Amino acid sequence: MIDMHFDLLTIIYKSYLKNDYDFVLEWLKNYNPNNVTGLIANLYFMSKEEMSEEIDNKYYNDNISVFEMFDISVKVLEKIMPKETCVIYAIEGCDYIKDTTELERLYDVGLRSICLVWNEPNKYGSGIRGEDGLTKEGIEFIKKAIELGIALDLSHNNEKTFYDIIEIVKHYKLLGYEPIVYASHSNSKNLCDIKRNLTDDQLIQIKNINGYVGVMSNRNFVIKEAYKNNNSEEELRKIYLEHLIHIGNIIGYDKLLISTDDMSFYYDVDDIFVKLPIYNYKNILEELKKDLLTVFSKEDTQNILHDNASKIFSKL
Repeated sequence: MIDMHFDLLTIIYKSYLKNDYDFVLEWLKNYNPNNVTGLIANLYFMSKEEMSEEIDNKYYNDNISVFEMFDISVKVLEKIMPKETCVIYAIEGCDYIKDTTELERLYDVGLRSICLVWNEPNKYGSGIRGEDGLTKEGIEFIKKAIELGIALDLSHNNEKTFYDIIEIVKHYKLLGYEPIVYASHSNSKNLCDIKRNLTDDQLIQIKNINGYVGVMSNRNFVIKEAYKNNNSEEELRKIYLEHLIHIGNIIGYDKLLISTDDMSFYYDVDDIFVKLPIYNYKNILEELKKDLLTVFSKEDTQNILHDNASKIFSKL
């Protein structure tokens, strides 16, 4: 299986700051490369308001160096990750990338995917807690990313920023570029009405630019406020399949991807996050494959689990 969103670089950088890699090593011990043969390893950044709530103040500060954080975490991961696993490096929330020159520098050390915003607005655009679209800086930033060949992750954008990016992508396609675009970890808003999920029209726009969607196996994206409910695992998995079917019917099954954003591996989160995944990461391939085969053909199941994403990975 290829997992389209996992905040592994963040885990590693926090471990680096603490000079304690026990957690990372424990994760690797539990991680089974036979289950997950590829993943997008993500380093995330939040707004200063969100940062003020972080436990580890050394992780975020006014003098933050995105390049240093990214470079350090990538180098550590390259040393410890099983060689048979294909890893793509990403940043979520470009708040502290200074400009397009630094974006180019990050590309040179391995950055291959960006999610422009987290939930709050930044100098480039707005997440789901903001009202505006791309800024002038944001327009130039997206253009540079496309020219470099960096993939654009549409998850976390509010609708204005989402559609602004879509228009730039359409323009570049007319110029002969083939931008790589996907929503790495978003589900159907039609089935679960939360801001982070995608409307049917957004899904149509993704289809029109030959984009992909990573459907997330996190219960709060499958059922609204699922953490308050006592849905059984069977119920949650059934509805997760409904998200895959609904999104696939709009964008095509050849554009469906799997995403976990599995927070259960973090050592500094509330216990509630441990309960969010509806699949066990240690056995996720076996569990997912079994469920997918109840509604999809063998060919579509293979594509959704691996082959669709491998087309993206081969271009990055």
